[in-house]
Amino acid sequence: MNFVEANNIPGMIELVERSMLYSTLKSIPLEKNDCIIEFGPFFGRSTNCIAQGLVANDNYFDNCKIYTYDSFQCDEQGWFAPHVLGAAKTGNVEKLIKHEDKKIDFERVFVHYLRPYIDSKTINYIRSELNVSVPPNKTIAFMHIDAPKYYEELKVILNKFFPKTKIGSVVIFQDFFYQWSATLILPVAILIEKKIISIEQSAASSLVCRVLKIPSKNDIIDLDKIMQDENQSQDYFDVAISSCKKIKLDRPEAFLPKITLAKIQWQYSKGYFNESRKTIVKYIRDGNPFQLKLLVFFWSYWEMDFQSDIYLKKTIVMMILLNLQMPVNLKLSDLKIYISRT
Repeated sequence: MNFVEANNIPGMIELVERSMLYSTLKSIPLEKNDCIIEFGPFFGRSTNCIAQGLVANDNYFDNCKIYTYDSFQCDEQGWFAPHVLGAAKTGNVEKLIKHEDKKIDFERVFVHYLRPYIDSKTINYIRSELNVSVPPNKTIAFMHIDAPKYYEELKVILNKFFPKTKIGSVVIFQDFFYQWSATLILPVAILIEKKIISIEQSAASSLVCRVLKIPSKNDIIDLDKIMQDENQSQDYFDVAISSCKKIKLDRPEAFLPKITLAKIQWQYSKGYFNESRKTIVKYIRDGNPFQLKLLVFFWSYWEMDFQSDIYLKKTIVMMILLNLQMPVNLKLSDLKIYISRT
């Protein structure tokens, strides 16, 4: 793999994810009507790794294309805007960014970095919002999903794209191990329990899965019913954790706790304050590690969201103090300073 080529493209996926994408595409079995799908390529770092692996595949043929979907824009005042502008500055491609109608458009940046693969027609990029995206009339052998982490948007992929996979297709959920990915974690766990997909490996925050069964319309309807039932769906956080523990994870001490944090965030956002507190207590009592890096996430979450449940606040602070072996009469301002410096 030409790591320099991929590394020159600003992006957020780690080196281990780049290597995984390349090696997966290089070795994936390909058949006559197969295609490769990607959602959310951003500037194209992941796309480059996928393209490099595909053309290095011994079974690669000209008709096997990469279809990558993105709106290639964001709101100027939105949360993603600083990331776009910062990445463009890092790559010295700010002049390729368009500012129009209060939108930041980065399509030209993507084309700039992927030009050789676009010109050779290895990559077909589709400028489209996810909710109106349409799959090609082909079989999906590989799908990389780096779309927003909301179930309502994932439903589009489940309904339109998953039925076009085949047994053995590889599906990668980027940012699965992420504290704000609750409504991505839950449907993936449901798919695992229903034996529609199985976990193969992880790479940083990415979960690599293989299709065991092509989901039917009824399968997707059943999944949606579970997602609409909050009491039933929250049990699937534990399904996700137990399933991930069965395989060798990349840096499990750093990434597996993110599922627990996502569970706490989800419970709190739904108003299940007592359940959220119990999840924290159980996590500690079970002897799980509580890394300082994870504590920072808890602290940030507490500052942003924990406004109405003083018991949950106290529980989190006590867990932090106990795990850091600090005196329980430490001032909260001192604790904040300690964590921010770590």
